[in-house]
Amino acid sequence: MPRINRIEYYGAYYHIIQRGVNQEYIFKAPGDKSYLLEMVSDAKEQFDFKIFAYAIMGNHYHLFIQALNVPISKIMHQINTRYAIYYNKKYEKVGHVFESRYKGILVQDDSYFVTLIKYIHNNPVAAGICDSIEEYKWSSDMFYRRNIDNIVDIDEFLNILSPNRLKAIEKYIELMEEDNIDQENLMDLYENSDIIGAEDFIRKIREEGDPRLSLDEILEKVCPSLEEFNLIKSGSRLRDLTVYKKEYIALAKEAGYSTIEIGENIGVTSQAIQNMMK
Repeated sequence: MPRINRIEYYGAYYHIIQRGVNQEYIFKAPGDKSYLLEMVSDAKEQFDFKIFAYAIMGNHYHLFIQALNVPISKIMHQINTRYAIYYNKKYEKVGHVFESRYKGILVQDDSYFVTLIKYIHNNPVAAGICDSIEEYKWSSDMFYRRNIDNIVDIDEFLNILSPNRLKAIEKYIELMEEDNIDQENLMDLYENSDIIGAEDFIRKIREEGDPRLSLDEILEKVCPSLEEFNLIKSGSRLRDLTVYKKEYIALAKEAGYSTIEIGENIGVTSQAIQNMMK
């Protein structure tokens, strides 16, 4: 089935997967993983979203988040752009760091918390990096075990398990340690789907979701690579980018977006857009 356009709305849950370009290892040292977490934490302070789980592997990372007042595309753009700048500078590289855009899988509601959080936390075990979920340092598992409400919003999941916090943590540990997860089958659901949910929910989203591409998806479509996409989003005025900006503006107008919306997405005024299209 073809990929549906990304659905964004207040309170939406997403399983985010971002891989390194060509499956390359983009987290080569503990400091790299720490830096990504810093970028996630900074974005969380600046924007309005919740984090329920994460796992940072060698060549990709997972996030389970809930977007509120800020679109998920804007959140991910900031995190990935800042990490890519850091990575290229540290390892004296140029070009792409991440494989195309992130994959954002819409999750129906908190009824999927248990299996999805366990799936994310179990990634290092399934990859043979460690023998148990608890051993892996670079996942959000420790926040739940230690009752630390910091970068990870642990309350929502633990309150589902029990209103008593000690019992909730005990229940969490039991769930994580149960040897009942079929990682291979869950991968097909949690990584290869566009939407995770009941049949009625999926059908409703497919039927009622905005048929338009988002502005970022339109920009991605006209840019030859992620480099041009990031330059335009950062406000670059390089003359070579003008042809892509013009095509983006034309397609966005055709899709029904206003001049103000089009301009705000790439950091230019409505007047600048009008001048560019003359």
